[in-house]
Amino acid sequence: MDFSPDISERIDTLSKKCLEKRKVIQDFISLLQARAELEEYYSRSLEKIGESLTKLIHGKDSLKDLFIILRSYFHIQSEQTRTFARQIKNDVIQELEQHLIKEDGWQKEMQFLKQKHSKEIRRNIESLNSLRDEYIQAINEEKKYQVNKSIQKKFSCKQSEIKLQNFIAYYNQYIESYFQDIAIVQDKFSNIELERRKTIQDSGIKFFMFEISVVRNLQYDLSGISQKIEQYNPKNELNELFKDQPSDKPLLSKLNFENYKSFIHSQLNYKPENQMAMKKKKPIFDQAAIPENQNDSAQQFKETNQIYMKMFQSAMFNNIITDETVTKLNELLQQTQPAVYVQSLDKILKLRLNQEDGLQNSTDFQVSPEGYVSLHKLIITCLDYCNKKNDFAPIIIDAYQLTRSIYKLIQLPNDNQEIKMSVFEGLTNHPVLHNSQIWINYAIQLQTMLANNTSVFAENNVTKEQTQKQMDDYIESLQSIGCDQQIVEAVKLQLNYNVIQESPIQ
Repeated sequence: MDFSPDISERIDTLSKKCLEKRKVIQDFISLLQARAELEEYYSRSLEKIGESLTKLIHGKDSLKDLFIILRSYFHIQSEQTRTFARQIKNDVIQELEQHLIKEDGWQKEMQFLKQKHSKEIRRNIESLNSLRDEYIQAINEEKKYQVNKSIQKKFSCKQSEIKLQNFIAYYNQYIESYFQDIAIVQDKFSNIELERRKTIQDSGIKFFMFEISVVRNLQYDLSGISQKIEQYNPKNELNELFKDQPSDKPLLSKLNFENYKSFIHSQLNYKPENQMAMKKKKPIFDQAAIPENQNDSAQQFKETNQIYMKMFQSAMFNNIITDETVTKLNELLQQTQPAVYVQSLDKILKLRLNQEDGLQNSTDFQVSPEGYVSLHKLIITCLDYCNKKNDFAPIIIDAYQLTRSIYKLIQLPNDNQEIKMSVFEGLTNHPVLHNSQIWINYAIQLQTMLANNTSVFAENNVTKEQTQKQMDDYIESLQSIGCDQQIVEAVKLQLNYNVIQESPIQ
C-alpha cells in the first residue's frame, strides 16, 4: 500500500544520509587521532635529541653550556608538542565524539517514530478503506431496496455513514499528529546536520587556535633562547685547546741570554751540601706540618715541587702568568700545603740569584716588567688562597719576607721604580693583612703550646723561653709585613704581650 508522505520511508532516507555524514566525522576523528599520535612521537623524539645534545661535550667546555641552551629549547618544543597532542585528543576529538553520541540518540528517536507509525498508518488507512467500502455497499443496497421502501436498509446505511464519519474524525486527528511527527523528523535532521557542520567548524577553529598557541609560545621562548646563544663567545675557551697538562718535561720559552747564562753558572756553582749548612731550626710558626703518610707525601711533595719550579722558572724567563696558570696553581694548592708553594718559589729565586754561594752580584740580575709583575702574581695567588682558607699565618709571613727579597734583589730595566712601587703597594694592601681571624687564631695556637708544653716542644727541643721568643718574633713579623695595627694589638692582647710598639722594619 503506497501513500505519501511515508514517514518510515522518510526516516530511512534521512538515516542513510546521516550515516554517510557520520562516516565523514569518524574519518575526520581518525585523521586527528593520527595527527595527535604524530605529535606525541615528535615530542618523544625531541626529548631524546635534547638529552643527546648534552652528551656531545664532556668536561668544562663552554660548548656544553651552549648545548644545554639548545636542549632547553628542544625540551620546551617537546612539551608544547605534547600539550598540542593532548588538546587534540581532549578537546577537538572529544567534541566530535560527543556529537556522534547525539546522532546516536537522534537515530533511536527516529526509529521509535518509525515503529510508532509504520503499522498504525497502514491500519488506519485499511480501516478507512474498509468503512468506505461498507458505506458504499450500504448506499447501493439502499438504492436497490428503495422501491420497496425498506426501513431496515435505510437504517443500515445511516449506521455506516455515522461509523465512517466518526472514523474520519479520528483519522484526521491521527493524520495531523502524523504530519507533526514528519515535521519533527525533518527538524531533527536539520538540527543534527547543522550541529554536525558547526561541530566540524569549531573543531577546525580549535585545532588552529591550539596550533597558533604552540607557535606563539615557541616564538616567545625562542626570543630568550636566541639571546643566550648570541651572547655565547666562541673564543672564550680557545686557550683550553692548547692548555698543557702537568708534566715534568722542560718548558719551552724564549730566553734572555744574560739571564740564561747566569742561570747556567748558578747551576754549576750550586752545591747541595751548602743547603745542609743553611738548615736551621725555624720557629714553630715557620715550620710546615709533617704529613702522616711520609712515603706518599714525600713523593707528592717532589712531584708538586717540580711542577711549581717549572711554572716559577717560566715566570722568571719573562712569561706572563695567565688565568689558566692561576687556576692550575690553585688546584695544586688544594692538594698540597701552601708551604710547598712558598718553599718552591724561594728555592727557584735563590737558585736564580745564586744566594747560596754568594758568587753573583744580585744587581746584575734583571727581569722584564712583565716578568716582574708575573713573579709577584705568583705570591698574590698564594696570599689569596691563605686568605680564603683563613689559615697559614706562618706561610703568609714567609711569602711577605720573600716579597721583600724580590723587591731588593731583582732589578728592572732602567730600574723602573714606578712598576716596583705599584706592585709593592698592591701587596701591602692585600686583604690578608686585614684578616684578623688568621692572625688571632695562630696567636691562640702559640699560647696553647706555651701553656701546655706539648710534645711539639719536646720534639723540637724548644724551651718556654724559646717559645716566648717565638711570640716576640711573631709580633715583630706582623709589624714588619705591615699587618693592620688593630690586629697587632689584638694579637698582643691574646698573648698577654705588653711591650712598647716598635716601628715596622723596613
